Amino acid sequence: MASRSRKHHLLAALAFVPLILSGCGEKSKSAPPQNPNGLAFPVACTLGDDCWVARYVDHGTAGEARDYLCGAHTQSGHKGTDIAVNDLGRMQEGVDVLSVQDGRVLRLRDGVDDISVRQTGDDAVEDQECGNGIVIAHENGDESQYCHLKKGSITVRQGDTVTKGQKVGEIGLSGQTEYPHLHYTLRRAGDVIDPFDSSRMNDHCDASGPILWAVDIPYEPITLFDLSINTAPPSRETVWEAGVAEVDHDSPALVMTARAMFTETGDTWHLRIKDPKGEIFVEQEVTLDDGKQFYYQFIGRKRPDDASRRASGLAT
Repeated sequence: MASRSRKHHLLAALAFVPLILSGCGEKSKSAPPQNPNGLAFPVACTLGDDCWVARYVDHGTAGEARDYLCGAHTQSGHKGTDIAVNDLGRMQEGVDVLSVQDGRVLRLRDGVDDISVRQTGDDAVEDQECGNGIVIAHENGDESQYCHLKKGSITVRQGDTVTKGQKVGEIGLSGQTEYPHLHYTLRRAGDVIDPFDSSRMNDHCDASGPILWAVDIPYEPITLFDLSINTAPPSRETVWEAGVAEVDHDSPALVMTARAMFTETGDTWHLRIKDPKGEIFVEQEVTLDDGKQFYYQFIGRKRPDDASRRASGLAT
């Protein structure tokens, strides 16, 4: 089983040129298959490159959220594993959700719009918190539930048989969520089972059972998403929007945003943008005075007005 390692205190982000994001050690990738009979990873992506484990199952007691290694990379009452993609642009491109094992489709729901709950409010998704979802029964009696799928992406029907690794839908933003991800839950005899250590959700976080995934997935005590470049500062409502492909002289601003899940008190964020000559264009260092489930920080500059551009020789 993986060991828990959480080191702060530096997240360094650099853009223009080159574009790099690093922090808390290098990004890790899934190892080659260790258990061919284990659960297939439910998203067609590469962990640490284009998708990330954003939350684990909660094993805490007395309202204190704890993941399977007794870390804080979860939230109170969280019943599954969240696998996130970088932004809404990646979601729109299409990220396949896969069946973890052979099975039969018990039930599904489609038709829920892909809209952040920050816009709709919790009441709008009452009784539809899972959004567009699928429940699949496996031959050993376990059940898999897939939530927040993209509207219209589900490729199976109730009663269909599916095979391990088969596409069943795509990652979306439906239901009670504000960022694009898959919420995957494994149940056994009605109990939520954590595929990272075979324990039940209500078991204490020091359980040490075998991993159920087909590969040994490294534990990530902090989730660092890719940097985003844009032409305006983000807000909590826009921070998951896709960045722009390019910024030119007529753009209103140059803004770089770094995002992370489960920061801790004392983490230091050092953000820097360099110009094409390698000179520092703008930089900032921030040390967090408290931890947050989700945190983002941005730096940048506005486009100079015409008078400033003429004075600096930027105007043509």
